[in-house]
Amino acid sequence: MSTQPDSTTKNLDRVVALIIISISSFISAFSGSAFTLAAPSMAAELSITDANLSWIMTIYILATAMLQIPFGKIADNHGRKKIYFIGLLIFSSSALVLGFMDTTNGIMIMRFIQGIGGALIFATGTAILTSVFPPERKGLAFGINIGSVYLGLTAGPSLGGFITDSLGWRWIFFIVVPIGAVLAILVMTLLKGEWKSEKKEKFDWVGTILYMSTLFMLLYGFRSIPDLYSYILIGCSIATLIVFIWWEWRIDYPILQFRLFQKNRFFTFANLAAFTYYTASAATTFLLSLFLQNIQGYSASIAGLILLARPGIQAILSPIGGTLSDVIDHRIITTLGISIGTIGLVLLIFLEVNSPLVLIIMSLLCGGIGFGLFSSPNANSIMSSVPKETYGVASALVGTMRTIGQTMSIGIVTLLFTIILGDSTLGAPNYSEQFLKSTKIAFIIFSSIAFISLIISFMRGKNNFYPQEKKEEIELLESK
Repeated sequence: MSTQPDSTTKNLDRVVALIIISISSFISAFSGSAFTLAAPSMAAELSITDANLSWIMTIYILATAMLQIPFGKIADNHGRKKIYFIGLLIFSSSALVLGFMDTTNGIMIMRFIQGIGGALIFATGTAILTSVFPPERKGLAFGINIGSVYLGLTAGPSLGGFITDSLGWRWIFFIVVPIGAVLAILVMTLLKGEWKSEKKEKFDWVGTILYMSTLFMLLYGFRSIPDLYSYILIGCSIATLIVFIWWEWRIDYPILQFRLFQKNRFFTFANLAAFTYYTASAATTFLLSLFLQNIQGYSASIAGLILLARPGIQAILSPIGGTLSDVIDHRIITTLGISIGTIGLVLLIFLEVNSPLVLIIMSLLCGGIGFGLFSSPNANSIMSSVPKETYGVASALVGTMRTIGQTMSIGIVTLLFTIILGDSTLGAPNYSEQFLKSTKIAFIIFSSIAFISLIISFMRGKNNFYPQEKKEEIELLESK
């Protein structure tokens, strides 16, 4: 009997899953980048202070970072489709409420709730794709999904500005609602399967509280530099991290299996490469935005168009990088990507007041090529090197490494600005000189971190996929 109908059905299910998850990835990225453009208008209308506006921007990131690992574990136990569906409902319904909010505290609360929805989505999306696609096609799926993220980041500033100017900042939230509702319906009606562990494990509440406390203090501490309490928070986060690791090693069902790192070099170095490369690269756009507007005098709209070079090339190359990772050793592609990205960072060390625009564009293109070749193959490395029972946690780690790296990157810039720029403002006689000194030191640091990331990426080893023939042996080790 022919197996063609079954094969066709499986392929159709995979396409449906990829479309649903890629659209939700696009709208999540678009919503975040568009809100950045709408935030000043919201603050002006509602008389929100800069400090509170910073909290509104930060609290979403804190929620997604703190909750991805716990929700990844819950998804492994109870079903990734179910958790993904709940995430879509929370994300879109909170967007609806945000569109009607008029108080600072109310907006903060709803942004945190929206972050919960985002954490549910981010913790399960990659895991579902890993469950649906065979090893030889995962890279392509990851590439398309990550490409949709960068497409959202590319469209966010331009469309976000247009929506804010034409309809008002509230429509940045309203536009998410119908799309989220349709996606939720499609998940329940067209997404086939549930994908969860055969054996439900006891949930680690103590580890969850320790983990969330550690990340909260670390991320909030870095975002609060240079205030004294920020260093206290960072120090406390290191202490709770030690307690967290100790606790996770001694219990039978940890929220984060450190044995995944101990027994799996490929997994460990792929995660470290992600953390270090995001730390090296995340603040680039922020610094260049300030440089283009404050030093070279470009308008915000022109600066935004120039900065689109990086996410634009990332969106194009991510599917290509993912496809290559299905046939070529991951470390070759990821290391090549980091190498090209590092060149772009080194170029920015030489920024001067009259630096030609071509230097900045070349750097952005190198950064876009670097991430286009790195992101999806590296995600393929992480997801292909763990057993299916831990896909939820591994998927959550992909997002968590990115978030922590981005926060560290901005924290480094904030610290340098505090030390070098101090209270100096735009228009001060020595502002340009001090700003350029800050950026030069920042890009020296970032280039050095990128070089470390390059070494880490290469050290992951040659394996492309989780060795199925050794699966039972490795799972037995991980369960002990």
